[in-house]
Amino acid sequence: MLKFLGRGAAFFGENNCACFTRGSDLVLIDCPMSAVHKVCIVGADKLAGTRVSRIIVLITHTHSDHVGGLGMLIHYCFYVLHIPVLVVAPSSEVADDILFLTQKLDGCDSSGYTVQTAENTDFEWFVCPVATEHTPQLEGRCFGFVLSLDGRRVVFTGDTCTLEPFMQYLSPDCELYTEMSAYASPVHLFIGELEPTLRELADKQVKIFFMHTDDEKILQSAAKRTGAHLAPLFEE
Repeated sequence: MLKFLGRGAAFFGENNCACFTRGSDLVLIDCPMSAVHKVCIVGADKLAGTRVSRIIVLITHTHSDHVGGLGMLIHYCFYVLHIPVLVVAPSSEVADDILFLTQKLDGCDSSGYTVQTAENTDFEWFVCPVATEHTPQLEGRCFGFVLSLDGRRVVFTGDTCTLEPFMQYLSPDCELYTEMSAYASPVHLFIGELEPTLRELADKQVKIFFMHTDDEKILQSAAKRTGAHLAPLFEE
């Protein structure tokens, strides 16, 4: 199961960032500034439950609540922790955007990090990126991920306005971490429209977790009705 350093949408609390550990790697899915603060305050080793030798960041898309802390994480790992950062972009186009951010805007030392595309990864836990739709301004550059963790399939939507690209990966006992909004929007999933689909997935034994949340009171109530849960937060 993933743990979250924050599960809030852009304007709501600590922004969405999931994490898990593989060996001595601490893996983050996206990197808002609120997650970097947690890494600094709690400590990478404590977050991972082991001595961390590298931090890997999977990027879903380049909105600032998902990559706004990336440059600062690279700086912190380079100057303080003295460990490398590997940034995994879902496509070459997103990789170019990330390099512009880290090189031109944040001025990160190139010896402290590497950016590579998902197609060039060889992690046993990484299955594939999934292209999805989010905002028209980032058309073709928004993705989710399919992972394999502890023998279980994990489907992570990132920010999306549709579940359709992910449905083919949902099978009994898999974990679906899906963004969910309490308010209707053309760029996010609206709980008011998705309750029947979520109940069907829960009936098929898909384990559903809401992330990138806004009004958690409304979403918690909807989770109970649909058999879902709010994404679990990291607890010290």
